[in-house]
Amino acid sequence: MARLRARIERAAAQHRHTAALIAAAGPILEKYSPNAAPSEQYAEQHDLAAGLRANAAMLAPGWLGAQLDAMAPTTPLGGPLPPTFVRVGQAHPLDDARFPVIVPLLRAGHIAVDADARDPRVAGLLRSLVLRLLASSPPGSVRIRAIDAVVDGPTFGWFTGIDAIMPAPATDIAGLRGVLDEGERWLATRGDGPAPTPTLLLVIASLPELTEGRDLARIAQLAHAGPAGRLHLIAAGWPPPPLTQETTQAPLPHATQIAIRNPHAWVGDPPGATFSGTGTGPSRLNAPVYLDPDPPVELVRRVCAQLSGPWTAPPAPVGEASRTAWLEYVGAGQRLDAVRREVIAVVAEHKTALKAAQQDLTAIRAKLAHHEAYLTEVAGEAGGRPLELRPAWPEIQAAHAALTGAGQPLDPRRGAPMAPPPPPSPALMGASGAWPQGQRILTTPVSAPPRPPLSVPPVSGGPASAMPGTPAVAGAPRGPVTGGYPVVAPRSVPPTQHTGPISGVPVSGPGGIVGTGVVRPLNMPVPESIPGRVATALRMAAAGLKRSEAELAAPGRQAASNRRVWVNAGVYFAFALLAAIVQIPALLASERLTGAGLLALPCALVLPAVSFGLGWLTIGAMTRQTTSRTPALGMVISLLALVPVLVFGGVILFL
Repeated sequence: MARLRARIERAAAQHRHTAALIAAAGPILEKYSPNAAPSEQYAEQHDLAAGLRANAAMLAPGWLGAQLDAMAPTTPLGGPLPPTFVRVGQAHPLDDARFPVIVPLLRAGHIAVDADARDPRVAGLLRSLVLRLLASSPPGSVRIRAIDAVVDGPTFGWFTGIDAIMPAPATDIAGLRGVLDEGERWLATRGDGPAPTPTLLLVIASLPELTEGRDLARIAQLAHAGPAGRLHLIAAGWPPPPLTQETTQAPLPHATQIAIRNPHAWVGDPPGATFSGTGTGPSRLNAPVYLDPDPPVELVRRVCAQLSGPWTAPPAPVGEASRTAWLEYVGAGQRLDAVRREVIAVVAEHKTALKAAQQDLTAIRAKLAHHEAYLTEVAGEAGGRPLELRPAWPEIQAAHAALTGAGQPLDPRRGAPMAPPPPPSPALMGASGAWPQGQRILTTPVSAPPRPPLSVPPVSGGPASAMPGTPAVAGAPRGPVTGGYPVVAPRSVPPTQHTGPISGVPVSGPGGIVGTGVVRPLNMPVPESIPGRVATALRMAAAGLKRSEAELAAPGRQAASNRRVWVNAGVYFAFALLAAIVQIPALLASERLTGAGLLALPCALVLPAVSFGLGWLTIGAMTRQTTSRTPALGMVISLLALVPVLVFGGVILFL
């Protein structure tokens, strides 16, 4: 009996331990957010954004990269660098991490947008780009020809009084073909001699409705041969809608493709480089980009007024953009892609671990209720003092500290340990003793997961130079140039060796899906996360409950059950015997058919039920805990009270 009682005490302790884990695990899993798990990757994204801001300031100083709404009215025109790199917007890899997006343009390539100027965001981008190029270039060094078929609210209506630099836009198919003719003559004048000093920029805000396939093909040919002849394009609405086979066009060669989404945009690979963390393109900058808005109207008018007047100050000597800064900018973009793909992998793993822990919590709650009923039954059969199955508050605190790792060394990927919940009131604990569920807290989410930038990816390549702005190789083959991209490691970020391609959302290219695979091993396995520790603790507690039930089902418990059966049988037999003895005088009195005798026979038939009820109540009063009262055995034994009635009836029949 002592051994059985010891097993019961151990089972009760295991029950309280499991109940404490359940009470602590509920609010922990409720408040846990998988998006906060990759804290190391978030910190690295902040560092990369800081490096990208520094490199962007070196590549596009002054008018080329500043926020136009913050430009002082006294800012002089021109700048220390030629407009090789220009800002198109601001990237937001995280809600609190931002950096300017710089793309190569003059002496390097083109810019293409998959929506035209009928989208207000595209119209604002085109106006800001034209203003940056006009304000940063010496007068006469850039000539702009615009094509704008928008009737209501022309895109470049603010740029007036500078017809020598930027005449009125072409608005119909005849004007479009005139601009294309001028571009072809521009490239033809180059010939085999030195490149002309000025640069011709064709800005397509929107194409006329009657644009034919041969006109689109001429635009693609100008884009292919343009960088070598100082002709560049900013083409909005490219690729055009594939209405017919003739109007179906490939992405613009040598161009940085911008894909408009809502509310952000994706910026594709620049010419001759890639932002892919694997070094394999085509890809795009792995951060949502918000395009530059409209510049202030007064700023546009002031720049146009200065350009239309006489240029009094001699042009300041300009230098060259830093090749190292561009390589570091591209390298940081590649590392940003790898880090953000790691974030997706870590968050997905933690979501899986959280779901598994929640399922384990639901399962062990049901198992704990079954264990409580079984333990109570066994303890009632064994008798003794009552068991305490509800965990104390210190036990819940200890379980909370074990699950959250409080008091352990802080892991940078795990974040700060969660504080234990405040003590609950008795009214909130309920009958099960479970801690009430808390409210979900918000954490810093990933601003936007990686997505393919385009349904048809841009074709990169172009001038095979390590640095945009150097002359292209003469006699380059016609048509889009494709090929591999070198992985460029920035100076401020150590190069990372990948054993395989980075996983994530694949980017479809002409040759199939590229840039997919497994991510490099993480520093911390998922079982070391909070959901992993909770799931492990709950599964170990479930195994402990199973072992305790097996111990309670040992032969010692069977012996205790047998003793309880014999005790119950004795109680029922005693009341049945008493009922039988009480019947004898009543049955003898019924022979004379007196009034008392007439009442004796019905009372004799009711006494067995009375004896069963008294036995039931007596067994329940003998123990303080719920126990088995063996009702079937009690009913059989209580029927012995009918023996005097049966004997009396038999005697009457035979006499």
